[in-house]
Amino acid sequence: MTQHRRIDRFLEAAIGDFADWIRDSSWLGKERDCVNVFATRFVRPAVSSRSAITDYSQVRIECGVPQPKLKGFDRPSAAKDLVIWHGPLDVAWDSDWKPVNIPWVVIEWKTRRRGRSNAIFDKHDERWLRAFSEQNPASLGYAVTVDFARGHRQVHYARFSRGEMTVRHNVSEE
Repeated sequence: MTQHRRIDRFLEAAIGDFADWIRDSSWLGKERDCVNVFATRFVRPAVSSRSAITDYSQVRIECGVPQPKLKGFDRPSAAKDLVIWHGPLDVAWDSDWKPVNIPWVVIEWKTRRRGRSNAIFDKHDERWLRAFSEQNPASLGYAVTVDFARGHRQVHYARFSRGEMTVRHNVSEE
């Protein structure tokens, strides 16, 4: 099985479990709360020597990564919501503190609340993840939106590979 398929299965199972939990709970949280709960409650327990993520130190919250080369992304690095590295303790930085190492997966999160944007996915995140995955074909991107604005809670996600976005589905309506 390819590395992309392994990490896709891992992440899609974790996102599905998170979506089921969100749908069935009364818990409310903003973006960073969702990222932290997802990482600690849905990713960490699935980490094992046989899973796509073999060491929890591959998973980082608010982690620096190299910025794609595209107009509007002028700084050399950007902090991303959830980052998964190929190896334990990997980081973006070289010995000169330049962001040169590329992560395996970057996941950007948003929450929707009443009175906020109606877009399913943030356009800036879409643009960033398209550019990042196109310039780094061995890496993947995900956009996850937790929607608290509707009568029933929904979790939407999209996968980015080689610059292409594929909306998987609204996992909490299945």
